[in-house]
Amino acid sequence: MSLESLPAELLLNLPQYLHSIEDLYSLFSTCRTLYHACANTSPKTILRLAANSGRVFFRPHPHLLIAATARQIADWAVEEADHRYLLEVAIQGGVEKLLELAVDVAGLSMDDIRRLYVYKCDVLNPLNRRLDLSAGPASTSNSHMTVCNDPETTLLSWIIYGELFHHSLELAYLPFPQHKPLSSVIRYKWFVYCMPDVNSFNYMRFPSDDIPQFFKDYVQEDDDSFQQLSMAEATRVFFDPSLWKKELEASSAYQTTSGALRELFISCAMHLGSKSLELLAPGGVEKFKGDLERIANGICISDEEKSVDEASVIDSRAQRILEAVGDPWLCLAFPTLQDDLAFTLWSSWQGDEEDEEGQEPLMKAIRSPPQQGQSQPV
Repeated sequence: MSLESLPAELLLNLPQYLHSIEDLYSLFSTCRTLYHACANTSPKTILRLAANSGRVFFRPHPHLLIAATARQIADWAVEEADHRYLLEVAIQGGVEKLLELAVDVAGLSMDDIRRLYVYKCDVLNPLNRRLDLSAGPASTSNSHMTVCNDPETTLLSWIIYGELFHHSLELAYLPFPQHKPLSSVIRYKWFVYCMPDVNSFNYMRFPSDDIPQFFKDYVQEDDDSFQQLSMAEATRVFFDPSLWKKELEASSAYQTTSGALRELFISCAMHLGSKSLELLAPGGVEKFKGDLERIANGICISDEEKSVDEASVIDSRAQRILEAVGDPWLCLAFPTLQDDLAFTLWSSWQGDEEDEEGQEPLMKAIRSPPQQGQSQPV
């Protein structure tokens, strides 16, 4: 009996027993019967197969697949306290554990895989070259004291931040969501454990025995042990608001803002996850015209506020957001990757300058395993 002669109900289950995305492609290519049998493979199965093939087809691994599923993980995590706990546990295990969680709770369709491939070719690869030339190993500038060691991974980390913490980043222009955003502790832990860096572990006061084993393996294998420093160099040289301003200036949404509101508009556009980088590609601003208008409309000043200057309006909104979120470590209502990085890399606190010693409980929470049912405020 040939494989294609098996009953349809058996053929439909074949993808569940495959090991990698290569196996699925092979079945697709075998014959029309198997092509149709595999056409409706579940997104969870496809993501599992893709993860098993990540080091070959989805590089840099595991960052590319995490970037593709980070928003799904975030939306799942904010639904329940137990989900937040599991996300925090995964983050503290590093990017490999975060991908394992993605495989458990997220999924990718074959159309998603195709879009991811196009995104990598049309958006990531050109930006990777630009970042490499401006701040990476290919840079010829003698003024750099360091370089962005792995530009492509740095680009993906930028995307992951925007997608995984979108609930916090969207508070600037969208109504308060149904579920509270992920806590600042989880956000800071993502920097410390998923962009591990020698300097960060020092400034977060990690005892040598508490530095994660996966990071010690990085050092032994001569992998990048300065990932946050790489991101800091990228933000200094490349991820600058002027980069987005140049692309956004001609958009109608940009023209409706001014002054401090325009700065906030650009910051929001910079933190749209995968869309933020696509805005830098040809046609990106027009493609996401609706998203940009949503931001502009969300931050615009109402008739009641027009008698007050823009900076005061923004400060008032920020205070309302801080009160609504109720997160003791959310010192900035409109967080940015650069501000968060300043804390986790150099312990440069953005909150009350007189309360710098009060950072120790936060650093202790970052160093400590999450406690189920006793985690930081959500």
